[in-house]
Amino acid sequence: MANILTVAVCISDEVTLSDFVQPIEILAAINDADKPAPGMEAVDVPFKVVFEYLAPTMDPVVSSTGISAATLNPTKTYAEVKASGQQFDIIWVPAGPRPNAFTGVDRTPPEEIAFIRTQAPKAKYILSVCTGALQLALAGVLSGKRATTNKAFYHIITETASTARDIEWVPKARWVVDGNVWTSSGVASGSDMALAFLEHLAGAKLARQTRSIVEIPEMSSEDDPFASWHGLA
Repeated sequence: MANILTVAVCISDEVTLSDFVQPIEILAAINDADKPAPGMEAVDVPFKVVFEYLAPTMDPVVSSTGISAATLNPTKTYAEVKASGQQFDIIWVPAGPRPNAFTGVDRTPPEEIAFIRTQAPKAKYILSVCTGALQLALAGVLSGKRATTNKAFYHIITETASTARDIEWVPKARWVVDGNVWTSSGVASGSDMALAFLEHLAGAKLARQTRSIVEIPEMSSEDDPFASWHGLA
């Protein structure tokens, strides 16, 4: 039986769906690597990935665009994971509630920050998309590391919000890798990071084939036109 990598997707009300829906579909290509689409070749990947969607409660999670958009049913609560002692291999952190733009006060559910802080030391990989980097910063994951975030909220995250001063924020980067911590810029860059992460986990062949199916042009981690757009470079 194949080895399993467990992935915790950290969600709460006001989550940005695009920060994890497409990236998770990209990573799920691992599970079908031996059953390729027409015109593709089978790839031998010696593990599968299993996803859990964690939230403060089991109530449907309402996204950042409100109840008019899709809601998501969590699979477990943070409290249930804490009680069971389960350790995840990969922590995926999309953008959640944005901090107050004037005061920088964080609005992330404390259960989520506590979960990330507890899980981080033994997790194999920790990844954030967009302002999910704020959750990582508040959980202490980014201390002493290089990281990036959504450029539209760059100043709020790096200057106004109560984040550690020993984080080296990178103003121009599509995504940044520092050890086992991966952080990406705004929404779409999360899928670029996911493809790079897929290559890291399962090899270039599967990543190229997956890219050809989802039709996302290849980008490097330095391809960041939005840094200039927002006056950061």
